[in-house]
Amino acid sequence: MSKRVQVTLPDKLVSDLEKWADSDGRPLSNLCAFLLEQAVKQAKATGEFPND
Repeated sequence: MSKRVQVTLPDKLVSDLEKWADSDGRPLSNLCAFLLEQAVKQAKATGEFPND
């Protein structure tokens, strides 16, 4: 099951993310979800993610 979250980002970051999403041919929300998933995976792999 997927959940929605709402975030507020600086204009420049949104602009950069929009350019990236456009160049990949994907929606901005899809790119953001992918990047967040990758960040969590990396944090878990490096031990930065808190243990349960």
